[in-house]
Amino acid sequence: MGMNANVEKIISKIGDLPAIPEIVNEVLSLTQDPHVSVSDVSNLIEKDPALAAKLLKVSNSSYYGMRQVVGTLKLALVILGIKEVRNIVLGISVLDTLKDPELDTLLDKEGLWDHSTQVASLAKKFGTFLEINLQGEDFVSGLLHDIGKMVLWKSMKSDYSDIYYAAKSQGVSLSDLEYENFGFDHADVGGVLANTWNLPASLCDALWYHHPRSDRPLNEAKDPKLAALVRVSNYASNEDWNFDWEVDEKPDPNGYRSCADEEVWYVLQDGRDFYDLDKRFDILSGFMQEIQVVPALAI
Repeated sequence: MGMNANVEKIISKIGDLPAIPEIVNEVLSLTQDPHVSVSDVSNLIEKDPALAAKLLKVSNSSYYGMRQVVGTLKLALVILGIKEVRNIVLGISVLDTLKDPELDTLLDKEGLWDHSTQVASLAKKFGTFLEINLQGEDFVSGLLHDIGKMVLWKSMKSDYSDIYYAAKSQGVSLSDLEYENFGFDHADVGGVLANTWNLPASLCDALWYHHPRSDRPLNEAKDPKLAALVRVSNYASNEDWNFDWEVDEKPDPNGYRSCADEEVWYVLQDGRDFYDLDKRFDILSGFMQEIQVVPALAI
């Protein structure tokens, strides 16, 4: 059963999916041209001053990890490349489309925004560490991985919030509880929405595969490494990383799903020795420690 098997089920529950932002269509169309120039892309994005400002803000944020300040769109395009800038634009535009005052509780009180930016930053840092050239797809996939929650919260309102808070109070998997009650989960919704919008297939799959399920083996994703990065980053962001422990009191990495998911680490190893759980723990805890000291990213 693939992602599209749930389309009718999702639409019957939540109604029509949100429309794609026009700027996303334009940017996707323009950047598919192999002869497109930096000026062409810059001129298009500059038509939306708010988007241009947010693009520079994200590019210069500690979460994104640029080594120099980027002051203009053209410089961002030269340094990052057209595809990477395209991916940042996709992330910002999609979130802007889905956000509204009704989502303040989910985004702020429930920490969804902080979680999404943390997953984005961790996926990018880990991808860079592994020398996987994802050109920003790691960051944008992390940023958008939970858009299905936003769509469900907006469309189903109290029906969804009841499930959301039940999972939280019972300490059970939200994804499992969604599937039990609706026949699909927020990863299905996010993947279907991204696919409906004709976003890159690797990004669609990263959203769909970020929670494990029998019909979601990572090796079947368009880009298994990207999907694995987002999944392990999501795990890590949801876990308790207390950095006050003494050396001889380091937590057991078996208690961390981010360390213990063998499917994820098998996909990511690529000749590296990731068999030792302590090594996995040290890698992830190092990145988490870096991320937790940077200022919050507001877009």
